[in-house]
Amino acid sequence: MRLVIDFQGSKHQSKNVLNKASNPDWKYAIATGILVAAMIVPQFSEWVESQQFVKSLQTRVGSLPTTGASISRIAFPTVANAPVTSGFGWRQHPITGERKFHTGIDFAVSLGAPIYATDAGIVEFAGEKGGYGNTVIVKHTSVSTLYGHASKLYVATGQKVARGQMIAAVGSTGMSTGPHLHFEVRVNGKPQNPRPYLLSQFANSYSQRMRAFLATIRWAETGTSGSLSYRKLVFNGTFNDFSTHPLIKQCAPINGKSVCSTAAGAYQMLDKSWYDLQPKLKLTNFSPTSQDKMAVEYIRRNQAIADVEAGNLDAALQKLGRVWASMPYNNYNQNAKTLEQWRSYYQQQLLAYRGQ
Repeated sequence: MRLVIDFQGSKHQSKNVLNKASNPDWKYAIATGILVAAMIVPQFSEWVESQQFVKSLQTRVGSLPTTGASISRIAFPTVANAPVTSGFGWRQHPITGERKFHTGIDFAVSLGAPIYATDAGIVEFAGEKGGYGNTVIVKHTSVSTLYGHASKLYVATGQKVARGQMIAAVGSTGMSTGPHLHFEVRVNGKPQNPRPYLLSQFANSYSQRMRAFLATIRWAETGTSGSLSYRKLVFNGTFNDFSTHPLIKQCAPINGKSVCSTAAGAYQMLDKSWYDLQPKLKLTNFSPTSQDKMAVEYIRRNQAIADVEAGNLDAALQKLGRVWASMPYNNYNQNAKTLEQWRSYYQQQLLAYRGQ
């Protein structure tokens, strides 16, 4: 289980007049208008992302013929579900302190993590580019995508690249305060809000390796990787209300000492973890989806995402041993699983998630 020693605890409509039969795509025309508005007005993009109706259109929209200002079947530019640390629009520059327009989206990713081409194209630029640091620009149609602050570049100017091809590695070159990917979408050379292009990807599941790794944590922490794990209390029983962290303190004897903890859920998160991550990740509840996001955030904070995505289980466990007591490489003495047990279960989960 996650480190559970917590002696003090924390208190902390009108009728539709459109003829649907004659124009079955009217909903998609409306959605297109919404997405265009989101590209023009940065503040509008957050609202767009929250609309389930718009999300449900992604499969249909992705199957429509592409135009000169779109990218078909876009791939995510780095590891799945990387947190966004800075959006498109006006902000205070983190280095100069001046108010400046941010022309892309910043993803917080570990040093060396992969950077992928979002679609097929030709490398328009690969090299050092001022404040962007080591940069790759890929030309698609009238759309081009930019990937900045890389530590390494794996492509050269003029080279053809495929959708999802690894073109660089995350770094902190140029004007950067730490490892991250600066990603831009440009239409005819003018930066656009990338969110509409990535909208479907924000809703996608984690990679096969990440899902297998998360399932293995759930099993090690709670005894099961299934749906029941998300309802587990630290020592005994389950909870059913996902509106917030259960905030229930339980006590049990461990190694001759009475240990009390509020750990709960699939990843045995403490209440203080909830108070920390809930506002930062903008979580509306303690649902399984939110619990997964919290776990991935801890993996990111400990710079283990690249190891997980590369399938380097031992390196990931060494970095995360102090986060989850069920992992080897810690001295919590709380019945950690052995490295062999971790490897065995992880391999089983990799097979289970293959092709999903």
